[in-house]
Amino acid sequence: MDTVVPALLAVPACAEERDFLHNLFSASGWKIHLARTFQEVQAAVRKKGVGVLLSESQFSDGHSWKDLLGEIQRLELPPMLIVTDRLADERLWAEVLNLGGYDLLLKPFDPEEVLRVVNSAWTSWKLTSAKSRRRAA
Repeated sequence: MDTVVPALLAVPACAEERDFLHNLFSASGWKIHLARTFQEVQAAVRKKGVGVLLSESQFSDGHSWKDLLGEIQRLELPPMLIVTDRLADERLWAEVLNLGGYDLLLKPFDPEEVLRVVNSAWTSWKLTSAKSRRRAA
């Protein structure tokens, strides 16, 4: 029986998104961590042990999701990266997937779609984690 509590690190663009994500995932039994800057995300993914990272495509300091993907890909067991954007299109979706991200979510968020994509990413992360543990044993 799996007793691991799903953990999400989210980088919302505004207070409204922060509240939406916190309420949605807290009510679904998730442990949710919130970050505001690229540096906060860097620190959090190293020590929080999250399986899913939901991030804006652009940070206010000029960093992008590509910078974030490069950072997490250096980790032993990186979280699944889901990029969010108001202007999400097929080009961005293909780029996210081709470079190693998990998925792209369009804003404004649809609660059912957000839960579906994040839960799917969590399942994929758990499978990857289990395979990694078996190889290490």
